[in-house]
Amino acid sequence: MGALRAFLGGLLGLIIGGVGAALISGLMMEMAGVSNFEGGLGMAAVFAFGPLGAIGGLILGIWLGLRIGRNRTAPDGRPVPQHGLRNAAIAVVGIIVLGGAILWWQYATTPQHLEYDGAGANLEFELRARAQLAASLDAGAIEISLDTDLNRMPGSWSEAPPQMDGDWTSLSGEVELYFRTSSRLLVFKFPEGRDLIFKPALAAKPDPEDGWSDWREVDYVGLPDQPQVVKPRPEDAYELRYRVRVWGSE
Repeated sequence: MGALRAFLGGLLGLIIGGVGAALISGLMMEMAGVSNFEGGLGMAAVFAFGPLGAIGGLILGIWLGLRIGRNRTAPDGRPVPQHGLRNAAIAVVGIIVLGGAILWWQYATTPQHLEYDGAGANLEFELRARAQLAASLDAGAIEISLDTDLNRMPGSWSEAPPQMDGDWTSLSGEVELYFRTSSRLLVFKFPEGRDLIFKPALAAKPDPEDGWSDWREVDYVGLPDQPQVVKPRPEDAYELRYRVRVWGSE
């Protein structure tokens, strides 16, 4: 119980000390006429005096938490061992672990921009169909979007003409991979209201060295008269392949 009291006291002292020191120092500097050019007064209060107050509050809070349990006796009348230094150390470690967990949770729940050494990346793709469907591959009529759980990015077609490979005709394009997330759907919207939906097998931060994927079939189809997506039909026999290209690379 001594460690728990020290932990709670230290945590409370940390919060009260940090917030209180920032507020009081800010008011005192304002009363003293300290310049607030470009928010400098607030920055000093939060990042200079706030941490000092937090450290002082932490020490005082742990000390008070340990003091509450002093002079307690066991049922047989003997004094209860205090283990003050051990309980104080446990309290400090617990507060550090709690702070680390909060920072990790904040990082994990905050959308992260996908970068590779400071550079963004695009998803390059090729959409292909056999001869009987090739006539519907009109880049001017098919809209592209990359839908994620965080945003929707519009894609664009390459200016290169359709490529012929045996019985296949393909169009190429690209779309930016803006956020770091594994929830991605590449959607091709045809003019009649039909959507071809592919689910790329990409990690939240895919490896550009993986190169081109294998050709994969349509995962879902959206129809204008259907509230839910449906399984692909024979007329949806398109295929897609893709790769990640970091900006500035070949």
